Amino acid sequence: MFLAKCSDRKLSRVVALVLTVLLLTPALAIAQERQITEIKIVGNEHISTDAIMAVVALKPGTAYSEQVVEKARQAIKSMGYFVSVIAGQENIGPNTTVVFSVEENPIVKGINITGNTVVSQEKLRSLMRTSIGSVLNEGTFEQDLTSIERYYSSQGYIATVNESVGIDPKTGILNIPVQEERVEDIRVTGNKKTKTNVILREMNLKKGDVFNFNTLSADLRRIYDLEIFDREIAEPYKLENGTQVGKTVIITLPVKEKKTGEVSVGAGYSAAQRLVGKATLTENNLRGMAETLRLSWEQSESNGPSYEASFFEPWIDKKHTSLNLDLYDRLIYRFTSDIFGGSGTGINDYDERRKGGSLTLGRPLDKVDRGFLTFRSESVRTGINSSASPIASNGDVTSGQFRVTRDLRDSTTDPLTGRYISLLTEVGTAGFTQETGLPTSSIFTKYSGEYRQYFSKGGTPKLNERRPVLAVRAMAGSVDGNVPFFEQYFVGGADTLRGYKEDRFWGKNMFTASVEPRFPIAPSLTGVLFCDVGDAWGGNDVFINPNNPYTSKDTSLTTLLHDLPQHENFEPRVGYGLGVRVVTPFGPIRLDYGFGSEGSRAHFSIGHAF
Repeated sequence: MFLAKCSDRKLSRVVALVLTVLLLTPALAIAQERQITEIKIVGNEHISTDAIMAVVALKPGTAYSEQVVEKARQAIKSMGYFVSVIAGQENIGPNTTVVFSVEENPIVKGINITGNTVVSQEKLRSLMRTSIGSVLNEGTFEQDLTSIERYYSSQGYIATVNESVGIDPKTGILNIPVQEERVEDIRVTGNKKTKTNVILREMNLKKGDVFNFNTLSADLRRIYDLEIFDREIAEPYKLENGTQVGKTVIITLPVKEKKTGEVSVGAGYSAAQRLVGKATLTENNLRGMAETLRLSWEQSESNGPSYEASFFEPWIDKKHTSLNLDLYDRLIYRFTSDIFGGSGTGINDYDERRKGGSLTLGRPLDKVDRGFLTFRSESVRTGINSSASPIASNGDVTSGQFRVTRDLRDSTTDPLTGRYISLLTEVGTAGFTQETGLPTSSIFTKYSGEYRQYFSKGGTPKLNERRPVLAVRAMAGSVDGNVPFFEQYFVGGADTLRGYKEDRFWGKNMFTASVEPRFPIAPSLTGVLFCDVGDAWGGNDVFINPNNPYTSKDTSLTTLLHDLPQHENFEPRVGYGLGVRVVTPFGPIRLDYGFGSEGSRAHFSIGHAF
């Protein structure tokens, strides 16, 4: 009985299953055979149906499936023009019409950018592809926001677009709130002697300013160009989030002070001065105010003592007015017997004892230009083998000088990029003994200019970065009026025309040009190749022509002009060679060896030639 019942139940289930299969088979067959016969787009007003259909991969005759329809819906949504895209269907037997109902984004009727203070509205709008009068495209708009943030970054700023960005559906105004990160505070650590304000005053980046990496880098180079801090530090600056995260930044500058005071005492011997004793006191950070004081004394066995005292104050007021005072009673040696090939020339030396001083005031004209006013007063007494020599003319000079500079270099001590321009006009009076032996006075004007340019690859240099540099320089000058021998231009030697004797050429006109490829060899060693071209010409006839009636009476001057012939017109000379620059605790040392048309010569000096 129990077995019979079980058999009946199994039979009933089998029958039910068979009936179910028979009933569903036609429906499944219909579903499998369903095809898309038509595709409709509804709700679009400004975006054409053809444009929408171009992104839909459905065609009449395609087998219907939910996956295929969803893929098409996503493609329409990804166009970026629609708030929503809804897919529906209409079935008539095996035929299916797919309907995409779209809702367009608002039309952009205006663009309102706010929060931008360092980049203009015009510039930001020029970065955008979204335009007024068009339907807002979300994809294009996202790219616009990225372009805005990237442009800020390319200019050294940190800026983001606030989350409240969007379009007002009622007015059609597209709001773009820009959030520029600002400096909340600047802190200095490690300075024991140097006053904090001395460091902060060198910075163009101030509290409350929009933060900029480029400005900060330039500020750091300016601080380290003071030469009172050690450049070899692990981290030149640190950045931390301010109290308003994402809106402000705190800058910390860790510095390490150098020993800025130096006392040196020494002795030496030269053909011109014979036995020489010298003492120098230098302090580059007086009172912790980055002031420079230099006192020097030199005692020559043959020509007596020389004294010099100089003081430099970089900031005498809040407008960055600088003051430089120089007082001196010193000897300048232009020629010695070995320059003229030995003592047989009849000239032991030529020297100028200059007593007087100069006062210079400088003030910024803008961020890159600076103006300087200099007053100079000197009494000059020359010494030469023949006291009656025209070049031994004594005199007094008083002048006023105006100079304008434009400095776009990344560093003033060892530039890698940028340029420097200087233009100078000097007006003065000179009272001196002329070649006839009679006293005279004259008014003269000097005009001169200098241009320097530095080329290197790699963009804006980082602090302490070393890389190959191509440095070029050109200088020119001219004197209008009668001037004594010692007020002319002199060309030749370590700073103007290497490979030639010091002050080899002189005259009332001057031109020099130099090219220097510089390449790092070691951390404190730089190699240099150089080529100089230059000349000084057009002095008074008595300083040029050995047959001049006044010149021929002076054996010393006649010999001088025969050994170092001068000329009236521009006759450029070329010098070339190689050298090294060595960084020492006492400053950079320069050693060059040059070749010219008159032989070769070694030059020893301090720092770069330019």
